[in-house]
Amino acid sequence: MNKLVMAVFPHADDVAGMCGGTLMKFIDDGWRVVLVRVTNDDKDTMSLPSKAETELENTIEFRRAAAIMGISEIVDLGFVTDVLGDVSMVVLRERIVYCFRKYKPYAVFTFDPYAPYEPNLDHRRVAQAVEEATWVSNFHLHYPEHLEHGYEPHAVCERWYFARVPIDANHVEDITPYMERKIEAMCAHDQMVRNTLHQLQLQLKTWGRYVPEIDAAISGDLKPLVGEFLRSNAAFIARQYGLGEGRYAEVFRVNRFGAFEGFVQEHSLPLPGEPEEMHTRDCFNPNHARRLFN
Repeated sequence: MNKLVMAVFPHADDVAGMCGGTLMKFIDDGWRVVLVRVTNDDKDTMSLPSKAETELENTIEFRRAAAIMGISEIVDLGFVTDVLGDVSMVVLRERIVYCFRKYKPYAVFTFDPYAPYEPNLDHRRVAQAVEEATWVSNFHLHYPEHLEHGYEPHAVCERWYFARVPIDANHVEDITPYMERKIEAMCAHDQMVRNTLHQLQLQLKTWGRYVPEIDAAISGDLKPLVGEFLRSNAAFIARQYGLGEGRYAEVFRVNRFGAFEGFVQEHSLPLPGEPEEMHTRDCFNPNHARRLFN
């Protein structure tokens, strides 16, 4: 088994905010993590004067955030940000299939393609493309040109879906020891975080209001406000799923064999050279210490 997980996401700041703590746990358990950023983030700023400068700075900050999380393997697909709706789904899907076949991940993290109330089209498009890629990556007649590079069909075993509004969540990950690094990684996205706050500031202005903490963060130190927001959200998840006070968590909808899960649990045998027991990162293992719902 290849102890590698991959996160595929449209924008640089998605990882730290949605699954950064969990990825750091994987790393500490001896797994490799590969990040695949789909867009170039060339517009996400409130102050830089050009797309070229914005793309460069957000790329630098992305790598800084990844380093904080202990991740060094990064793939940039380079699609233009905020216009993935204009990109052929087949083209986008092929690039993701190529990554699957090249790196052969055991699991992939991405936005949930079926979650409701997702306003960002880039998020929805990447989620749909990853979902499709997990299917067509298995077939040798899809993108046979990959074979010329030595990349054979590959089946991703697990899909870990995250969302702004989770649906049918079945797994919660306690990230308490990683919470401060998650905050540091998010704050490393200086341009993107300030721009997000600036959007809130503009909306508040339309409403005829302002929030002093937002104004202070935009013009000064981001960490107090970002930390407050991320801790509050992670603490709510921990309480919601029974981890208790003082804990922080990230929540996912994890899918593996779907309707065949019960059958393969009952009948599967280890391949030659593989351990008899299920590996320690197997969230479907009934003996695993991590909390499993549904």
